[in-house]
Amino acid sequence: MKRAFAILLAPLALAACATTPVIDAPPASAYTPLSIPDRAFQSEEQVADFYLNRANTDDAEITREIGRDGSGLGSRMILVTTDGYRDDSVIGEQWRIVLGEADDGYRVLQAGIRYNCARGANPGWSRNLCP
Repeated sequence: MKRAFAILLAPLALAACATTPVIDAPPASAYTPLSIPDRAFQSEEQVADFYLNRANTDDAEITREIGRDGSGLGSRMILVTTDGYRDDSVIGEQWRIVLGEADDGYRVLQAGIRYNCARGANPGWSRNLCP
């Protein structure tokens, strides 16, 4: 009976995994590491807001991607991208946040930021502050 039950549940478990996409993000080495908060969050959106509230994103377009972590470090990944800053140096930022599931919600296991530079020798995404 237990075996039959397990056989019936296996496709459902696989289907659940298939509906949550793996986030296609650059590796952690492409981002400047950020400090990890010593607290749990009730949702992935709450984690994204935690980091966004520390940035000046007033006029920015914000895109959030939430899915499975393909790196194997955690169970979930959040990729938050901002674009359209009214700045002659930085036109956007991107946060890469890896989460682990805990009894009290989600815990941040790894977080990093990179900047979309508008000028300099190599405009585009950089883990360093823009010139």
